[in-house]
Amino acid sequence: MTSQNNIEAGGDVAGGNIDKSQKSYHFNVPANGHVSLLQPFLDIIEKLEKGHEVDIENELEDIDHYSQQHRTDKRGLAQKLNDSGRAYMVDEALRYKMKAARFILRNQDKPALQYLIGRILSKIKITYDSLVVPLIQADASIQTIEEIIFKEVITPIQNTLIGTPLSFNDDCVIHLMYFLAGNCHICWDKKC
Repeated sequence: MTSQNNIEAGGDVAGGNIDKSQKSYHFNVPANGHVSLLQPFLDIIEKLEKGHEVDIENELEDIDHYSQQHRTDKRGLAQKLNDSGRAYMVDEALRYKMKAARFILRNQDKPALQYLIGRILSKIKITYDSLVVPLIQADASIQTIEEIIFKEVITPIQNTLIGTPLSFNDDCVIHLMYFLAGNCHICWDKKC
């Protein structure tokens, strides 16, 4: 067994052989019950690698839906955070929202990645609505709400992304959550 400590690499590092002649991707799919979120993405990647045509126009509707404002609450992200006692989060949240928007736009020509982003946006929204909104409605403390967001929304979804192009940034799910909030799909108070 070989061990390496405190290494710096200017290129690839592997615990085995690296064969750069093969154009394939290997994803570490965790056995944490979230495989169903990734499986369609992995299937699309496999079809594209085999040169098959992939028509996922209908599946990309989630991205279109979440990129538009659909609620009557038209407050901006900063106002939502201020109204819910989270003024301290405004600058970072606005930056995260813009990073997510740029990421989505920059990758609009990658159907498998767009599909995965749409699934993640949907998963954030569904989880937020089922676990966080009831706490907001019950007047839970900011601390309680933030703990649930991190524990039940952010962390499980981020863990699902290990081995995908979205795992490069530990803040990816947070960026997408603020993207949803900025487009009036989630908020932190009872005004939604």
